[in-house]
Amino acid sequence: MVTELTGTVSVVTGGTSGIGLATAMALLTKGSNVVINARAEKADLVDKLCAVGAPSGARCVFAAGDASAAETSQKIVSAALDAFGRVDAVVHSAGGPAAGTILDLSPERWMEAFAIHIHSAFHLFRAAHGPLSARGGSVTFLSSAAALRGCPGTVAYQVVKASLIQLARALARDHAAENIRVNCVAPGIIRTPFHDAMSEAAKDNNLRNRIPLGREGRPEQVASLILQLIENEFITGETFTIDGGMSMRMV
Repeated sequence: MVTELTGTVSVVTGGTSGIGLATAMALLTKGSNVVINARAEKADLVDKLCAVGAPSGARCVFAAGDASAAETSQKIVSAALDAFGRVDAVVHSAGGPAAGTILDLSPERWMEAFAIHIHSAFHLFRAAHGPLSARGGSVTFLSSAAALRGCPGTVAYQVVKASLIQLARALARDHAAENIRVNCVAPGIIRTPFHDAMSEAAKDNNLRNRIPLGREGRPEQVASLILQLIENEFITGETFTIDGGMSMRMV
């Protein structure tokens, strides 16, 4: 079981922006080699990440592909094994918005939300299971505070993010004997490209009325929590909310 990150190998999907990128940078700083995934490669970003890891001797490689496709998960894990020979941690941060009520959504958009968030996690765990079971390791799914409380106009997003929580519990129970730990992180409103379309009025309402701490979160704060779950070998099957108190408020 891994508690010291130097020399380990981590996989981060959705690793080119937002929480995924912040997590990749934090892992590299701690000495973990990282394989990042997104649909399209950004060579300059890989160079930047390798520079971040250089002081600790860590490297970064890229595996391009749509995370919802089974072959992409195989490609990601193969890239990790080819470059570094092992996989110790998986952070599944790939995802995207899924707006609309159930009456607004087409069946195709509904299924697409499951493909992006749930089917991708299914494929990734199956692909990474072999190397993870070799010495134990950690899997972290990115859920959302929207999975815990009602949130208008995002029915598909809420359902798939809630499904990740139960998927983590199920996998944690089934694979505990292999020392594979599986947890979820449920962020609230974190300032990432995901929220770029938010209006100033919505942002003001969040700060004044929805988030008790009165501020948005930062990707680096979520990444710090993810690293704690990777390093702490006695946590599995849990969901940790990081939302400035938003989901616990009554009024």
